[in-house]
Amino acid sequence: MAIKSDKPKAKIVQFSDDAKTLPDGSKIIYAENDEKIVLYHKVPFEKGNTYVYDRKSGKIFINSKEGSNHDKRTMIRLGTYLMDNCQDDDLVTVSVFTKGDIG
Repeated sequence: MAIKSDKPKAKIVQFSDDAKTLPDGSKIIYAENDEKIVLYHKVPFEKGNTYVYDRKSGKIFINSKEGSNHDKRTMIRLGTYLMDNCQDDDLVTVSVFTKGDIG
C-alpha cells in the first residue's frame, strides 16, 4: 500500500500505555487537523472536558458550548502540563489519513 500524501488529515497524541497518567492522576489526549485543535482532559472520578479550538474563527468550545479566553488559557495550560510531565517514549502519535490518501 502506498500513501499518496505525506500529510495526514489529523494527528492524535496520547499515552502509549492506557495505565499511564499525569502526576495528578489525569489523562490528556491531544488531536489536531487543519481546522481544529482538540484536547480531552479527564480527571479520575470526574466528567471529562473536551476543548475544541477552531483555527479559522479563533473560538473555543468546551463540551460543545462556546468558551471564554479563560478556557483558551486552560487548554494551553493543560497542553503544557502534558508536555512538561511526560517523555517522548510515554506517548504515541497516530496519523489519520482518509481512505483516498492510501493507495
